[in-house]
Amino acid sequence: MKTPAYLILRCISFLLVALGLALLSFSIEILVSNEIITAKNSMVMLSLGALFLLVGTVGPVRVIYKGAQLPIEIKRTILVQAGVLPLSGIAFIFAGVIDTPTYGVWAVFIVGILSLLSALAGFYPLSKKLPATFYIGEMLSIIKSAGVSGNKEDSLADQAFTRWTHGREGVPVGNKAPNGTVITMNGEEVSLSSFFGDKPLVLNFGSYSCPHHRKRMGELRTLMQAWQNNGVDFLTVYTAEAHTEDGWKLVDQYICDVEYTNEDDFCFSYAKNIHDRKKMAAWLIDKKHFEMPLVLDSMENDLLNAYNSWPIRLYIIHEAKVVYCGDQGPFGYEPAKVDMVLKEIMAQNV
Repeated sequence: MKTPAYLILRCISFLLVALGLALLSFSIEILVSNEIITAKNSMVMLSLGALFLLVGTVGPVRVIYKGAQLPIEIKRTILVQAGVLPLSGIAFIFAGVIDTPTYGVWAVFIVGILSLLSALAGFYPLSKKLPATFYIGEMLSIIKSAGVSGNKEDSLADQAFTRWTHGREGVPVGNKAPNGTVITMNGEEVSLSSFFGDKPLVLNFGSYSCPHHRKRMGELRTLMQAWQNNGVDFLTVYTAEAHTEDGWKLVDQYICDVEYTNEDDFCFSYAKNIHDRKKMAAWLIDKKHFEMPLVLDSMENDLLNAYNSWPIRLYIIHEAKVVYCGDQGPFGYEPAKVDMVLKEIMAQNV
């Protein structure tokens, strides 16, 4: 399904805001006017309350406490719903038990506020994190493949996060940029610090099998074209793959890419040696017309670990210090933020 995920989330946000405002308007009008209400709807309130509690418990609440790891932005949205749905249920059940019209109006008022919260603190912020080329089918595939309906122990997502990350934090701004050995596409081993200098260096960590790395290629190219002739260097460190046949596999994740031919041509595994990693990096360069200078992380994944850069992450290094550390990918990977920081750096140097 090639409907942009952000568009679906914006529509959900709009509907929830409209619903919330309608419920608030109705309840405030009744409460302010002191209109006498004679109708009682205890069974309706109890039924709605039970439904909201059931959906909230077997859905968002269970995912937060028992489900697999997910990108933090998706998990944050689910966390909001894990509060909104049960609280809405409790409000309706309380009104049904008390069984007076006034309590029913107050329940409607509370649910109106929670509807606004669901949209403005949940779905809408997530929609702003997604590129236009990230489709709803892909988002559902990621959520499904993470194993949110099962146990964490069986989740490929949990296994991948446990293997490749240690928390979400990167190297703090102001710290010395970690050094390590990288391998050029010619097979030469060099020090990463040899790329540090007086110019700001945009350091891009990623792999071909990360959907968001591929989808942000246009933004990354635009960023480089805007700055490479204005005193900024660029370098990509090709790291461990994000989604592989023998790891956290995503079904049909390449089907929307222009280079896609058939599934058999796009079956990639974790690199077993530097030759495998070089082959995947060459694939990225060829299929995505990738023009940024690129080196390979070692098979010990020293730089992936040092910069906590899995699955993708952006940094700016200046005079061997970290001056910008992007949020953890996939959704924390934002070339637009790098552009803003570069403008600030250049303004300070004028």
